[in-house]
Amino acid sequence: MTIQESLSFDRVVDHRGSGGLLALGITVILFGIFIGFTFHSLEATIITTVLGIISIIASFLFIIKQFERSVILRLGKFNRQVGPGMRTRIPFIENALVVDIREKVREFTAERMLTKDNVPVTIDAILRYKIVEDRARDAILNVENFNEMIKQVSQTTLRNNIGSSLFQDILSKREEINLHIKSIISQEAVDWGIQVTGVEVRQVIIPHELEAAMSMQAQAEREKRARVTYGESEVLVAKKFEEASTVYSDNPVAYALRQSNMLYESIKIQGNTIVMIPSESLNSMGFGNLAMTVAYLENTKKAAKRKQIRPDKTTEAESNESSSS
Repeated sequence: MTIQESLSFDRVVDHRGSGGLLALGITVILFGIFIGFTFHSLEATIITTVLGIISIIASFLFIIKQFERSVILRLGKFNRQVGPGMRTRIPFIENALVVDIREKVREFTAERMLTKDNVPVTIDAILRYKIVEDRARDAILNVENFNEMIKQVSQTTLRNNIGSSLFQDILSKREEINLHIKSIISQEAVDWGIQVTGVEVRQVIIPHELEAAMSMQAQAEREKRARVTYGESEVLVAKKFEEASTVYSDNPVAYALRQSNMLYESIKIQGNTIVMIPSESLNSMGFGNLAMTVAYLENTKKAAKRKQIRPDKTTEAESNESSSS
């Protein structure tokens, strides 16, 4: 925020209407009369008189914008509060003080504070507030600069809250801290005609050494949870294997089928693979040596067919070579 913006922001009360216009109007009228008598110019007298009257009328008027409210002081005492539009005042007798009632945002920081468990932290927060429309009088008359006042109260409240809170609570219970700070500031600002609409802790800054230690602690905690989860899964798998062993012990055929399925899955992945199946597995399924004999005959037939195909291919290749020569 630049210096000019800061000064504009801290100027909480603006003065509207000026007795200078009344003095200017009277001066212009007197000057016009003097010119008219001196140079015998009626036109100059009329023009200056009209300008003076316009200036005098303008000194009684001032404009209040839609987002503003004005308090009129008559001879230094509160007289009335007026809303937006064109308003009137008596120059030199009444003073119009105007205040902006739009919602405002204010940043405040608590630097290098120790938490309840002696952790140094820096808290960056924002405060949202606005002047209650019907209580602009309190914001102007009860406090000199409500912007600066509410900033100081916010910083003090934040420091006190940090000092009485654990570091882990500041990280995990940020919403509760926001509500607690808001309630305390609202109690302080109620006499100023200010409504606190929100408090938000934006950032919690800790030293780099502590941040590295917390990162290592979090990593160790994640590894511990991963190992516990892996151990629990091993226990579940062991229980399932125990149940499966009970089923297979009562039903040898189911066990043999499971073995065959495992072999099929491995062969499907590897492609052309020769697997030796123990005869005990076939016997358990009721096939015995008959299955071994059938499998041997089938393999023999396939080998004979491959040998017949290869000589035919060799003969065709020789005939192609002789024709080309």
